[in-house]
Amino acid sequence: MFLWHKHAVSAQSQDKVALRNQQGEVFTWKVFSKLVDNVAYYLHNQGVIENSGIAFYSKNSMEVVLLYLASIQLGARVIGINPAFPIEKMQALCRENDIQFYYSQDLLIDIHHLIPLKLSIDSYLLDKGLPLITFHIKSDRPATMTLTSGTTGNPKAIVHSMQCHLDNALGVCKLVNFTSNDSWLLSLPLYHVSGQGIIWRWLSVAGELHLPKDDFYSSILQVTHCSLVPTQLQRLLDYITKHNITEFNTKHILLGGTYIPTELTAKLLALGVCSYSGYGMTEMASTISAKKSDHLSGVGNLLIGRQIKFVNNEIWLRGAGLALGYWKAGKVVSLLNKEGWLATKDRGIWRNGELVILGRMDNMFISGGENIYPEEIEQVILKYPDIEQVFVFPISDKEFGNRPVAMIKLKNGFNQKCIDDLQYWLMDKLEKFKRPIQYVDLDRVKYQNSNQIKISRVLLQKELALLLGNVK
Repeated sequence: MFLWHKHAVSAQSQDKVALRNQQGEVFTWKVFSKLVDNVAYYLHNQGVIENSGIAFYSKNSMEVVLLYLASIQLGARVIGINPAFPIEKMQALCRENDIQFYYSQDLLIDIHHLIPLKLSIDSYLLDKGLPLITFHIKSDRPATMTLTSGTTGNPKAIVHSMQCHLDNALGVCKLVNFTSNDSWLLSLPLYHVSGQGIIWRWLSVAGELHLPKDDFYSSILQVTHCSLVPTQLQRLLDYITKHNITEFNTKHILLGGTYIPTELTAKLLALGVCSYSGYGMTEMASTISAKKSDHLSGVGNLLIGRQIKFVNNEIWLRGAGLALGYWKAGKVVSLLNKEGWLATKDRGIWRNGELVILGRMDNMFISGGENIYPEEIEQVILKYPDIEQVFVFPISDKEFGNRPVAMIKLKNGFNQKCIDDLQYWLMDKLEKFKRPIQYVDLDRVKYQNSNQIKISRVLLQKELALLLGNVK
């Protein structure tokens, strides 16, 4: 029995609110489960069968949540694709991953070689007598395909089963004390593994899922739990200050996606909100380790069922949440090395009894014979009060081979005085060879990334090369 069916027949949960949509309408588990059944029936009538590939090319919506679960109920593989991607890229990704059907909220989009799926929530609410169409449950079969962030420029589709997602959810729910009495905002996109993590936590405890209303930051303050990246957290704090808000429901915020400034988490604590600093990745179905945020920059200890070891400072992982593999040429290909571990290419160490992430091995460059890890520099610069975002890249240099250059976003606009003050501030915090020799205004970059959880360093570096001409 799928979890939504289980909650629909349970005396404890069937009449309990399962979901609140963008308009604030509520759906009990009994009603929501029937909606999933009806969507599955209509998908089946449109040709979806076991092992079909289904893509949604859309922002979050109730339709997408129903499509996601109904596809799994039919034994299909479901993949989300960022709607900000050009149609040509979306088509290429569908071809590479054996996708036959797609859903888009933009009905005018015509994508060759793919069958468009039609969804109408109103009709599903009316059709209450439709037969149940479901696939025999196999919790370890391929259910979802999630694209990596594409640090190499070529995203891979990582395949998870329902069990992978549920194993990951178990550890997170225990960490953040998420129960059936709580609510979680679908604050991150479902085409990203962190958005899917929210879905499986909600399902695993029969909690309440909220879809954001037009006022996103007001929506955050109406739920008990939320997942945010640091940029969203900074905007939430600004929102609370601007509107002089003193009362809200939010008690727990799970943070991730990039380095998390301790200054922000300290502000949350002062508001009575417990935040959690975490480390996760698509290959492990989202969060791997986390802790209650404190003054230290680590990401805590491993959650239930995860295992870790270090090989030349590289993090190797296995255990709960580990994906079935990559999708390649119609098959699932293992992502494990010969030793049976996932080699992450992330550098890390144990410090003060917790995991500390040092950066990506493939971002490292050499300057005058010294290894430079951009994330180390970025974490120091982010502590400067006027900095909102920073990315460090190598720039060619005749004498040293490479020197670091920083792309920064300042809270009060890019200006030379702030740059001069920053350079002076860094003098006793970074060795001279690690200090950026040039600063570029991040707002000058054409590449827009508003729909991404993580900014693609590959695309950002290409934009920087256009500005400077000699970026590696």
